Amino acid sequence: MILSVVIAAAALASQLEDFCPMVPGTRWTYEDANGLQVVDEIGKPVDIGKGQTAIPKTTSISGRSPGAELYRVDNDTLLLVGYIDKNARPPAPGLNLLPEPQPIVRLSNAKADWQYLGEVPTGLGPVLLQVRGYSNKGPKKKVLDREVETMAVQVISRIGNDAQRVEIRQDVIYGKGIGMVEMTEATKAQGQTVKKMLKLVKFEPPQG
Repeated sequence: MILSVVIAAAALASQLEDFCPMVPGTRWTYEDANGLQVVDEIGKPVDIGKGQTAIPKTTSISGRSPGAELYRVDNDTLLLVGYIDKNARPPAPGLNLLPEPQPIVRLSNAKADWQYLGEVPTGLGPVLLQVRGYSNKGPKKKVLDREVETMAVQVISRIGNDAQRVEIRQDVIYGKGIGMVEMTEATKAQGQTVKKMLKLVKFEPPQG
């Protein structure tokens, strides 16, 4: 019984890592509708205290990055556990951990869903954050120089709980062995909706 549980957990972790490779040195370059490039890169695990480590992902736009997001893999779920603010100056800490890890994506062999209830800091204090996500298998898709299996993920985030609430909907495609290959995002606030899209234009697995 214990062995079967261990095997099942390993299979779920493998499924997530197949579609969300978090290997140091992995690098993705995306481009939006205006040709602006966004670069994501996975760094080496960092110590976050209490005997735990997290995987940093740095996002750069025009060569500039404010720091990194910190992730941890928990079986079939990728969790956001905190941030590194490289612009923080003493006594402000550069390492900021979330009170509770936030599920970013959950992938299984069929359909999966997840939710999160927490807060996001703002200049006026913490604001309610509600997240609901869904994932399921998608069709095979030509990505760059190969045809891959895909997973389709939809995430709906609501920030605030009154007339000023902001709603963000993300529709994301993940490719097996690559990671995120396409994302469409629609942000609705004060009756207006702003859309943006990112598409993978270059994938660089770690050297060696």
